[in-house]
Amino acid sequence: MPVRTRDEAAALARRYLDAMERRALDEAARCVAADAVLTFPGGHRRAGVADIVSGSGGRYQFVGKHFEAVEAYDAPAGGFVVYCRGTLHGRWIDGAPFEGIRFVDRFEIDGEGIRRQDVWNDAAEHRLARAAALAPSSEPVR
Repeated sequence: MPVRTRDEAAALARRYLDAMERRALDEAARCVAADAVLTFPGGHRRAGVADIVSGSGGRYQFVGKHFEAVEAYDAPAGGFVVYCRGTLHGRWIDGAPFEGIRFVDRFEIDGEGIRRQDVWNDAAEHRLARAAALAPSSEPVR
């Protein structure tokens, strides 16, 4: 899986994210370097693709991504940086659907594959807003 161009780096990031969405974990793992650093919202580090799935299992039944953009750049130290952004959709663990949650995934990619993934999204804000909307209120609305 040699990655030599920005287009190949962008394609690798998409292939990985698509495999993760399908839960094709072996395919996704082949995209990631053995010593990759995978960091998720709240600073949660994951040891690999199986750890990513187990880490999200308590929050989602299913999560998918609608992509708005995939952008690849040459990294100053060699390799590439890829940004994928868009919105998440799926089902919370209680079965309630969600959509429109913004995300950004940033990848550092070289000839070994994905060396680093940093993930940002608004899921926590959506969960808090949903919990507040569902909670009984003891104060009158003003």
